[in-house]
Amino acid sequence: MSFTREDLEKSEKTVGQIYPVLKDKTGKIIDGFHRKRVNPDWKEEQINTDDPLTVLQIRVACQYRRKVPKEEKQEWIKNCRKILQERGLQGTQQEIADAFGLTQQWVSKYDSEPTQKQASKKDTTPLYVKSNVWGLENDKVVKGDPEQPDSQFHHGSTPAFVVENLVDLYKPEKVLDSMAGVGTTKYVCDKKPEIVKRVDQFDINAWEKGDVKQGDAENPPTDEKYDLIFNHIPYLNMVRYSNENDDMSNFKLDAFLEKMKRIFTKNYELLEPDGKYSILVGDWRHGGKIIPLTAYITVLGIECGFVLWDEAIKLSAEQKGKQLQEYRAQKGGYMPQNYDTVLIFRKK
Repeated sequence: MSFTREDLEKSEKTVGQIYPVLKDKTGKIIDGFHRKRVNPDWKEEQINTDDPLTVLQIRVACQYRRKVPKEEKQEWIKNCRKILQERGLQGTQQEIADAFGLTQQWVSKYDSEPTQKQASKKDTTPLYVKSNVWGLENDKVVKGDPEQPDSQFHHGSTPAFVVENLVDLYKPEKVLDSMAGVGTTKYVCDKKPEIVKRVDQFDINAWEKGDVKQGDAENPPTDEKYDLIFNHIPYLNMVRYSNENDDMSNFKLDAFLEKMKRIFTKNYELLEPDGKYSILVGDWRHGGKIIPLTAYITVLGIECGFVLWDEAIKLSAEQKGKQLQEYRAQKGGYMPQNYDTVLIFRKK
């Protein structure tokens, strides 16, 4: 119920000042504006806080059962949403209800901006990428980022748009690339500081210019938990990157898959719940047949406990050895391969 000035004056004379005027530690009134107007000497109690959310919570707790104008309740919700969003939350009706200790139904009744993000499965859906064919714009295969350092010196460098699409899709705060090559992942993530807060890069062949540290993908030197892990794996020994014994580009198929199994297991451990592990992989034609690496890796990921969440085709206008590949394809009577696959696994 709501009290008029006359009600408060009568109450004070009859039963006294039962409820004090509440103030925060700066002296601002939290509850009791009308009591103070009735009697400037009304007793006070100071709450040792000036935190805006705590102040609002106290005000709502003191008043929400009273006959408060609808507009005032709408203002409570609006202010709470603003505070929560400033603290990194979405400001959903459920988050506001939790802050006030009330129900979501009560909040929805007085929410003057119901079109704002609300707690639902739809809200957690990643940003939509317009197509699962990456590297194609206006019916033309696009080149990689011309400003990407050293990509032209590294056979099979990851095009920046692959990592950029993954970041835009999944909004990861912490990213790991344990086969980082020349450092494409950090190059992309550094341009998105509003999304990515930490990037760790390792490779069996360290590339200091790209801030890529020494580390084997099956046991990278980190104890962090990540929202996204990306690996652009060697395509067996099609290209040999070093003479290191642990370098997968020196392996035959069985050893290659055994090592990938250990990498899957380790990356599952390093991911946050529902985290994503993305692999850029291509098949390899060798000995008169296709070695279906994409299929092998897909099955291996599922066997290691992942869900195959999504996939995309990656096209590139900068494929090295394209003319040689086309010559061999024409001579051998098969189609040249002009794409790789982006596999996206989700931790259960």
